[in-house]
Amino acid sequence: MNLQQMSYVMKIAETKSINKASAALHISQPALTKQLKLLEDELGASLFERNKSGCKLTEDGELFVNEAELILNQIDSLKQKFIEKKEKKIVNIGALPSIATHFLPALVQKLNNLGYRINIHVADTSNEIKSLLYDRKIDVGFGQDEEERDYVNTLFIEPYYVIVPNLNPLTKAKSVSLSDLTNQNMILPTLSCDIRISLDHYLKRQGIIMENIMEVGQNDSILSLVKIGVGLTILPKMTIHNLDESVKAIPLKNKDFNRKISLFSYSKKLLALIERI
Repeated sequence: MNLQQMSYVMKIAETKSINKASAALHISQPALTKQLKLLEDELGASLFERNKSGCKLTEDGELFVNEAELILNQIDSLKQKFIEKKEKKIVNIGALPSIATHFLPALVQKLNNLGYRINIHVADTSNEIKSLLYDRKIDVGFGQDEEERDYVNTLFIEPYYVIVPNLNPLTKAKSVSLSDLTNQNMILPTLSCDIRISLDHYLKRQGIIMENIMEVGQNDSILSLVKIGVGLTILPKMTIHNLDESVKAIPLKNKDFNRKISLFSYSKKLLALIERI
């Protein structure tokens, strides 16, 4: 007796016909009849009464079908558990551009080593990332400056740096205050960027006005402009490690102006896993 024979009997009982069952199972009628005969011989019982109108379950057949249904359902349940286990190994991650570029690679490598497959979605704002999480399009999100709650944890806090071209006199300074930059040509992300939003809120609270601001949509473009001396920019710590020699990263004196990296997930298991690694 095997699972295939059980499935054959279930289909014959469902269709009440060997012809219909064989068509549904995509096997020939003689092959199906042979398997049924082998099973009945093994059991020493007839499972069907055959007549011109089709097949009807015998008392033994009713007993077999009831037990076989339980077994096949258990097999399906077991298969589904392993399918779900495999699917759970796929993690969809959403992140801000700077985090996706400078923080996620090391994390993804660690998750890959644990057997997870990772898909990354890059979004411009933390609100977009939260929307992706709400819509279940991602399992985990990385944003910034979010208040902690059930699904939001703070991973770490990092400072901001002023990025200065080498010909600028500020390169001689060990640290710089934001108030020192009011007359500098500043190259900043567009208003939709979380870094820009955070900076504008801080400047407003401190009463600092930057007179000359050029807005640029891409971080790579911002750095290219800084390198050729068009202006200065402000970037979080994680982005400054691979800067070339044409620019210098100078710490800000404004220690209360920093970036809180926030981790979003409805899965406590994923929250704990990422915080652990």
